[in-house]
Formats: sequence, structure tokens, C-alpha cells
Amino acid sequence: MESLKSVSLWDDPSKDYRQRYDLPDQFLWDPIGWARTVWDGYMAVVLNLLPPPPSNILDVGCGPGFGTKFLIERGYQVQGIDYNERAIGFANLLVPDTQFMQADIRLLQDMSEFHNRFDAAVHVEVLEHIPVEYHAGVLQGIHRVLRAQGTLILTVPSKTMPIHKWHYKHFDLDEICGLVTQNGFIVKQVIYQDQGSILFSSPVWSLLSNKLYDLRLVRRLLRTIYLRRFNTTIKPHKASRFILQAEKQR
Repeated sequence: MESLKSVSLWDDPSKDYRQRYDLPDQFLWDPIGWARTVWDGYMAVVLNLLPPPPSNILDVGCGPGFGTKFLIERGYQVQGIDYNERAIGFANLLVPDTQFMQADIRLLQDMSEFHNRFDAAVHVEVLEHIPVEYHAGVLQGIHRVLRAQGTLILTVPSKTMPIHKWHYKHFDLDEICGLVTQNGFIVKQVIYQDQGSILFSSPVWSLLSNKLYDLRLVRRLLRTIYLRRFNTTIKPHKASRFILQAEKQR
């Protein structure tokens, strides 16, 4: 891991996620839009899997701090860390009641000030943005920052979801569970999130809201149906996302 300090952040500049931070987009989402609806869905699952507040949480890959703010408002003590300097700048402005650090999360193993400090770590929709050869190192770093029997909440897109241009990899269930287990955790629970449906897709929702009209009542109704009936599934092959709750093993 020491050699990472002298290399560029990304092997493929076309996947450099810093390009996405002209604005803190999550803070600008329409509360009943599709992006916010899906986000609320998986964060509801994350919240249910975390230890109770006021547990001390590290938000690993916090971006502009939208998820950090969500957890703080529910009584958690949260610190955020992200490699993106612009995102951390937004986080400091928009979530002033917590601490944020700009750093490469692949180097968590070297950050002794974080070791054995946190009750839980959340790594939400981040691993797919990291080159595959560093996945094990990131998880080992998260392992180091957790206290004994600390909790990791990890969310990743499944191979059911088409791979995005910003992503390096999507996962099958055995693969992500194996990766977590091999790096010092016991997988306690897996939630299969976002049951795929044409009705609940970005193209359909773009027909409900565009420059000509906005069917807000319809969008609000579909949001409610999605969160109540389609947010999770019992069938892993239908899930767009896997959400793992794991415990530090040693």
C-alpha cells in the first residue's frame, strides 16, 4: 500500500469520479425524483442494519456528505472521508456539524489515527468506483478502523444492473460475500435491494417529469409504491444491489 502514495489515483482517467463534482448533486435532487427515491430506498436498508445511535461511524467514500448528514440527523456520530477534494469542500460547507477528511481511502491501513476507533463503517455505492486490484486493500483498511466486532455496511451494484461508464465492476453474490470474508469479516446478513421493474426505471420517470409537464401526483404515488413493495426482494437474481452487513472477525 505504501507505493500508492506516489501513483495517480486512477488507472483509467475516464472513470475519475472527480469530474462529477461540479455541483453537490445529491443535495439538489428532487425529493420525489427517481434518483432520490432509489437513494432513500437503499439508505433505509443501511439504517436498519447499523448498530443503534449514538454509535461512532466512519463514512468511507462520503462524497459531498449527503449520506453523512442523513446519519447525523438520526443521532449517529459520523466522520466522513473521501479522496475528492472538491466533494470534501462541499461537505464542509453543507454539513458543518461534523468532521471530514480528504484522503485516499486505499490508504486507511496507514492512517493510525483511525485504527480501532469506530463502531461501524459505511461504504455505500463506492467500491464499484475503485479499480478492482485495490478492493481487498480498501476492505482491509476498513477492518483496521473498526473496533472489535465492529460493523461494516457495504452496498454494491449487482450484475443485474448494466455497468455504468463510471464503474469498474459490478458483482455477483458469491463474489462480493467471498471478498468481504477473505478480508477479515463475517457476513451476517445480505439484503437484496431494488427489485428491477420497467415501471420503476429512469426512462419511465423521465416521461413523468420533463420540460413540458410534471405529473407530481403520479411520481409521488409511484415513489410510495416502490419504497413499500419494490425496494427489496427475496430473489438475489432480481436485485439491482446487494447490501451486506458484516462483522469484524479478528
